[in-house]
Amino acid sequence: MNSIDNELDKIQSNIWDELQSALSNRQHGWRTLTLATLSSDGLPDARTVVLREVAPEAKRLTIYTDKRSPKVFQISQHPNVSMVFWCSKLNWQLRIQAVAKTCQNPERAIHVWQTVRDTAGAQDYLSFEAPSSPMKSNERLSEDKNQLCIIDFNIQSIDWLSLGREGHRRVKLENNQLMWLTP
Repeated sequence: MNSIDNELDKIQSNIWDELQSALSNRQHGWRTLTLATLSSDGLPDARTVVLREVAPEAKRLTIYTDKRSPKVFQISQHPNVSMVFWCSKLNWQLRIQAVAKTCQNPERAIHVWQTVRDTAGAQDYLSFEAPSSPMKSNERLSEDKNQLCIIDFNIQSIDWLSLGREGHRRVKLENNQLMWLTP
């Protein structure tokens, strides 16, 4: 293996290490990302979401959301999505193309609910109204009727850009192949 291959492998390893780090470090720039889906009228629809799980070996990322949110319907209609991560501390941008799928495993949903039920964010999944709808009351659903939805993103490609004074570096990972790109 030559030095270029070694550097590419190190970059790929660093990407996954940073994604893993973002799970436990609330200050990490990659903890929140921009997720872009396609709306029912064919327009891009982007929003900030929180990264919740990282599976490097499966090349999969996961978020949690309310199953009544527009993004869940959009993903069911058009599962191809884009994600953009930015970390100012690293000066790294990560652009990911992925295929999204809602988790249909009830045991996994129960397990995830048990981990989030005591957090402030859990209240979002117990709201009587769906996200983006006008608030009519402060009523809450019972926990057994929570609206938690797990969305897995199977990564198709990663475009990594490192901004630096000595010059920018850019790599694309697609079909298990890493290649250098010009900035």
